[in-house]
Amino acid sequence: MILEKVLDHAVEHPNSIAIVDDKRTLTYREMIYGGHLFVDHLRSLCPQSDYGDKVGILIPPTAAFAVALGGTRWDSRIAIPLNYLLKPEELAAIVKDAGLKVIFTIEHFKPLAEAVAQQAGCRIIYFESLTFAKPGLAVMTSIALDPANLRKHVHPIPPRKDDDVAVIMYTSGTAGRPKGVMLTNRNLESNAIDSCQHARFTQRTIFLGVLPMFHTLGLMGNLMIPLYLGSKMVFQARFSPVGVFELVQKHQIEVLIMVPTMYAVMANAKSGNAESLKSVKIALSGGEPLPVPLIGAFQQKFNLTLMEGFGLTETAPIVALSVPWAHKPGAVGKIIPDVQVKTVDDDGHDLPPGVDGGELYIKGPNVMKGYFNQPELTDEVLLPPDADGLRWFKTGDIARLDEEGFLYITGRKKDMIIMAGEKVFPREIEEAIKQHPSVLMAAVVGVKDPQRGELPVAFVQLKPEAGQENSNLTKPTDQEIRNFVRQKIAPFKTPRDVYFLDQMPMTHTGKILKRELLAKIPPSSLQSS
Repeated sequence: MILEKVLDHAVEHPNSIAIVDDKRTLTYREMIYGGHLFVDHLRSLCPQSDYGDKVGILIPPTAAFAVALGGTRWDSRIAIPLNYLLKPEELAAIVKDAGLKVIFTIEHFKPLAEAVAQQAGCRIIYFESLTFAKPGLAVMTSIALDPANLRKHVHPIPPRKDDDVAVIMYTSGTAGRPKGVMLTNRNLESNAIDSCQHARFTQRTIFLGVLPMFHTLGLMGNLMIPLYLGSKMVFQARFSPVGVFELVQKHQIEVLIMVPTMYAVMANAKSGNAESLKSVKIALSGGEPLPVPLIGAFQQKFNLTLMEGFGLTETAPIVALSVPWAHKPGAVGKIIPDVQVKTVDDDGHDLPPGVDGGELYIKGPNVMKGYFNQPELTDEVLLPPDADGLRWFKTGDIARLDEEGFLYITGRKKDMIIMAGEKVFPREIEEAIKQHPSVLMAAVVGVKDPQRGELPVAFVQLKPEAGQENSNLTKPTDQEIRNFVRQKIAPFKTPRDVYFLDQMPMTHTGKILKRELLAKIPPSSLQSS
């Protein structure tokens, strides 16, 4: 398990730097002891008998997150990283769904945390209120003199099974209910090991972590992989292109793992040049499609080729990675070791290499255990176990494999928009729009955007009486609809454009024809997106 590996690193290389963040630097020895003390706090403040086996973590990419996650797993509890970009009611829904009774966070998120606590009835504990240093100074001195003593001074790591759930990562639900993806010890460890082998990462590799840890790519790429290797990771709690350039040069960062939106901001930064990222060997892009123009702009400015990868929360997440010695334009790379993929037509038949249009199926030790408390939904996407005990995961993505084993993602069956790495489901926006008293029907579609991958666009049919004399219903403008949505859900989900229709195009069964809606978007709007 990864925790055991971290303890090994702390014993064998006690003074090696594990984490550098905006406020502190931790060696592997200090991180292990911090995790040990977090276990003490967890047991004294939140005994399992009262607070259960789950712990919420509402913390940005910092040493505090790593210590909280490590301590939670050390105490055999399930960690639930929480999305601090959500509105209180959205986050409260996740807390309720998970049955969370305690959340560890930082003072910076106090307004959000207190609002969630009020709505979900959970306890909030601020990391700043916990004591980590003074009680352990004598022990730390002893460990410094004899690092092998470390195992004697910290809690023993309890035995755990491969199939035990380690974390629950929440992703949006198509029917309004959030989905908790249960990832096991084997899911996380296998994905870390196989990704390192594929990308040739070593203990000497230095990583920069800017992605939030409530994204599985951030959790795996910027924490799990470096911890497994015993590498150095440098965290930036809030993304800044200038800050990235400074950290890369100061720490000689070798690996960047970001979403295309971040790379686009860096490419447009005036202060950036070829020297800014000189030490970087691999710049991996994931979370959303990588625009081809951005690859060219990044190459021209930094003399560095962006490498696209592919994965899903349900696959822990990495499935395929492009690397400097094996990449093709338009491909998301080759499949990492121990993971199998295939494409399947609508009749369930496997498709040969080179044939497009099939749904991507994935099988391997990285595929999730299932959705928390949603067995029917789990069985919809996971086929019955094969002879090897593993289940094929139906991704909903349309893909093809070429003869050399490169994977291409060409479309999506799922009604989902990926915007700057965030998954946005049209139904959630539609339901928010339909809360407006003047709205009769609403439909949302995604359109491509060179900066953020995709953006939502809304179509609205008003009630016949809206704006009429002797009616209490007003006739809202597009901006008024957008402002209304912004008050209901997270602001980043607000539609870019709102179009009003006299009549929605519909099938005879009453289903809105979204393909026809796309045709109604003015070409000038599509070109400017």
